[in-house]
Amino acid sequence: MQVGFCRVGVPQLTCNVRCIVTSSAAASKACHKLYSHKQNKSQTYVLSQLLHNSYLARHMHTGKRMSDATSTKELDLSSYDIIGFDLDGTLLRYNLQEMSTLIYNVLKQHMVEQKGYSRALLDKQLDMDFLQKGLLLDGPRGNVLKLSNTATILRASHGTRKLSDAEIVATYGPERRLQVANEFYKDPLSTWNGPAAEEMRTLLDYFDMPSALVFAQAVDVVDADSSQANEYHVWQDLLETLMHNYSRDHFGNNKSLYFKAMRADPQRYVLRSSSKLVNWLHQLRASGKKIFLLTGSNIDFAELTATQAFGPNWQQLFDIVATYAKKPGFFTQQRPFLRVDNVAKCELPNSELSLQETLVCGEVYSQGNWTQLHQSLAKHLKKDAGITRGLYFGDNIIQDVYTPVQHAGIECCAIAEELLLLEQADYPYTHVLGSQFWDSYFSVDKQATLWSGFIAKYAKICVSSMDQMAQTTPTQHIHCSNAHGFYPALPKQLEDSNLLTI
Repeated sequence: MQVGFCRVGVPQLTCNVRCIVTSSAAASKACHKLYSHKQNKSQTYVLSQLLHNSYLARHMHTGKRMSDATSTKELDLSSYDIIGFDLDGTLLRYNLQEMSTLIYNVLKQHMVEQKGYSRALLDKQLDMDFLQKGLLLDGPRGNVLKLSNTATILRASHGTRKLSDAEIVATYGPERRLQVANEFYKDPLSTWNGPAAEEMRTLLDYFDMPSALVFAQAVDVVDADSSQANEYHVWQDLLETLMHNYSRDHFGNNKSLYFKAMRADPQRYVLRSSSKLVNWLHQLRASGKKIFLLTGSNIDFAELTATQAFGPNWQQLFDIVATYAKKPGFFTQQRPFLRVDNVAKCELPNSELSLQETLVCGEVYSQGNWTQLHQSLAKHLKKDAGITRGLYFGDNIIQDVYTPVQHAGIECCAIAEELLLLEQADYPYTHVLGSQFWDSYFSVDKQATLWSGFIAKYAKICVSSMDQMAQTTPTQHIHCSNAHGFYPALPKQLEDSNLLTI
């Protein structure tokens, strides 16, 4: 979920990255030179980016694909001192059938009972085939869009009705572009708040995913009730509905039907995490690394879901737990940490830490910022923060991958459960994630999607789940078979695609 909810650039190249054949050696020498002079990590990161950008520019000018200019990507777990994880959709997974159904019904009910929409909306049926992570809502036009890795519109619908190519061109011009989507493509954070956020919405995770269908069906209802709608206000109503149901203030007061259902029956929605994953986390800590959990969920919701996934001692898996992190701002701003009452599961009033204070291992915090977390963990390792290397795993491509890489100098690994559609013949949520309406999450007609492009450009690697990572060891080198970082293999939909890292 994006900013306001409870919950719940160029590719980075630093010293151990060997995916760019020519520039990695130069970047490595530059990094070590800076380290030897005890410069800060941001300087190292900026220099490595400049070197890498210069190399990429030479190859992109020729129009070559990334695979023509590079070798494969790899991840060396042993080279990182601190490793962090998102919670929802990363360390823990959801029953996507049950979760999508719950969210869909809760949103519809609120739109009718609190926003005044026709009860005809309640009669609409849940069409799982319309759902897909990563769609974009064009609020004023009542349209749902799927974008390419250069932000052109690959597919679109008005309400739930699929638009023809001719209709897309008539609406968005021969270049098939929406201006605010172009701005998002160039700088996703520029559209995160303000007027742009009121006009469009990117549905970045599985909590957002059912919103596309509720939005589209509400547009259908509006169209049926009026002879002509020049501009739609469905998105504004749906945004307020989302904020109401995901607001942390409503976790325990039964005002959120979503939280009420989750509290009543968490095992219906949250999958148990594997013992192999738990053992892997223990192995990482035993190898001398500091491990942290960084989640947008408030402590009470995190306690509910993590207990269901890992058991009541879940906090002991991590050196530091940071909740209600307000990503992506956690990586770009200097918000103070607050202490947490770990019995009442709430923030302690008047408990702000100074930005210079060292976080204590074994504690749970709320809000905060990356700089302080990084420096604190480096201090516990008795290392200079400038040479303490961090890695972060997450499923939200903007909050968990793009922003920390582009704005905080952290290396990140992307989680895309859609890869399980290709890896597991018996994957139980194929009907939820395998959309025929929108085609593959990764491409449409050999055109890579926006999210394939972001993953290839910013992620070290992309895996289907943390269970995939749990098959490795803390000292293992993970070698991808492709230059885009998809592990263990490039999705077949991206073979012969136009995927460029530009």
